[in-house]
Amino acid sequence: MSVLQRLLGVAFALALTACASSGPRRVVTDNYISPNFQQPPAKSLIVLLPADVEAEDMRPGVASMLNALNQKLSAAGYKVVALDQASHDVIWQQEVQDVGGVYDPNTGAVRELAMTNAVGHLVQRVSSETGAGMVILPRFVLRRAEIAGMSAVWDGQQRRVPTFGTAGDTLTQSGSTLGLSVSLQMIATSGELLMNTYGGALLPYRVNARTAKNEVRADLFADEAEVAEGVAIALAPFFRRR
Repeated sequence: MSVLQRLLGVAFALALTACASSGPRRVVTDNYISPNFQQPPAKSLIVLLPADVEAEDMRPGVASMLNALNQKLSAAGYKVVALDQASHDVIWQQEVQDVGGVYDPNTGAVRELAMTNAVGHLVQRVSSETGAGMVILPRFVLRRAEIAGMSAVWDGQQRRVPTFGTAGDTLTQSGSTLGLSVSLQMIATSGELLMNTYGGALLPYRVNARTAKNEVRADLFADEAEVAEGVAIALAPFFRRR
């Protein structure tokens, strides 16, 4: 499924006006933090699993996300290693077989318990073989963003909505769209999920005022700083727990 296909069903309204409307209401991100979370000691090894993406259009931004993660965690005194895709796939295939598959053969639905067990066992193996103190699964996901006026707010981020074809007028909107966020699942060496956090990065769509439609931006990952901001927001709860 592409980024554009994911936009279907998200409602918004727009109007051309000479002045800006009031800003959007604050959107609180739904981070999960386990009561068992303990930050790894300084100089611990943190392993980054291969990044997952909700839509293949997001794949070009993965390198920027991993680089930002590496830089921020290294600056905090951690050793960071990224598990290569080939090694991950070999281990994952073995774990999937051990739990009897992670998808229902009749419906195709995810078998939640089997998926949780497979991920937990993969993390246990990676931690044992590398001596890691924590494993992180980074993801790009699309999340609902609230729009009011010229801005959208989601997952701790506020961005001006990109527009095209306004002929100098100010474009105001209401409703919602989809924002691209960095998702970080931080997993203990035991396989327990310790944190699941989100950080708003960028708005993947621009509004074409001439057609009153959203379009996927051609310059989606042109500004690496946007992805880095999303990583910083998603990491903030981790650093606050020191």
